[in-house]
Amino acid sequence: MRILKKDMKNMEITLLVESLDDIWHLENIIDTGDIIKAKTMRKVSLKKAGEYEYGEKRPMILTIKAEKVEFQKDSGILRITGPIIEGPEDVPKQSYHTIQINVNTTVSIIKEWKKYHLDRLEKAKIKKPSLFICILDREKCEFFVLKESGLERIGSIENYDKENMDSYREQIYRFLKKQTEFDKMVIAGPGFERENLFKYISEKDRGLSNKVILEHSSSPGLTGANEVIKKSANRILRDTRIAKESGHVQEIMKRIKTDGLVVYGPRETEKAVKIGAVETLFISQKKVKEFEKLMELQEKMGGNVIIIGDDHETGEQFLHIGGIAGFLRFRIE
Repeated sequence: MRILKKDMKNMEITLLVESLDDIWHLENIIDTGDIIKAKTMRKVSLKKAGEYEYGEKRPMILTIKAEKVEFQKDSGILRITGPIIEGPEDVPKQSYHTIQINVNTTVSIIKEWKKYHLDRLEKAKIKKPSLFICILDREKCEFFVLKESGLERIGSIENYDKENMDSYREQIYRFLKKQTEFDKMVIAGPGFERENLFKYISEKDRGLSNKVILEHSSSPGLTGANEVIKKSANRILRDTRIAKESGHVQEIMKRIKTDGLVVYGPRETEKAVKIGAVETLFISQKKVKEFEKLMELQEKMGGNVIIIGDDHETGEQFLHIGGIAGFLRFRIE
């Protein structure tokens, strides 16, 4: 995400979207009621005999007031729908329009910018490499990429000839060889096939084998990929959003079980924040609107605020305990 213009006097920030992860960040920044301005396509309306007729679509710059924000993950498009408040003369004001934001879109946002909005923009400016994960057994191999926006499955290879395992491994090797943008690759799975594949790769390509980190997973597929993420939170994946958030949630659960310095649940956490007892406040992404004032109070009290996404297993687990918790500076009654 590149910030092209920042006019905080008028509460306007203009951004250039550079990746799918940027779009995911924008989905969590743009709220209903925000003013959105971008180049878009719309049919021109012509008034004849007191009625509007629509011609061909043409490019134009429109400003709308957001009423609906929807991220279409399959297409990588963020759709923002609302009434038009500014545009060319031949476009009726207050008529509805949908602005589509994808990679390379320039968009201006006017809103009441909160600190957590601005923090997210700063994080989006830092481009961190995603991680490649290969999960396999003797039957099937699946490939995943871990991005800021979550875990994405990018392909699979099935083994149709158990008598010729080298043919299966060669197909996997060729797929891995094409993933040149990754500095590290995790190969994991149940059983010993991950070691067999690593040995096969090492004999063919020492450069590629140096990128590989072997991990065990008790299950194949998506379940196995999620297991790898959880297990590796403090090592190879520690710099990714999901791993960091998983680590936080795991520590919260550990402190709850051991009666440590932690508080959770809306009422108990709010009480602790108000007396300055919370060192770090954790809020689920789904609960940000609900606890916005509490987040602002926590920052005024000199504490930290961390938002936990709800698009992964531990994030959902965090929601089940109320979606709000805090690490305490001292024990309270």
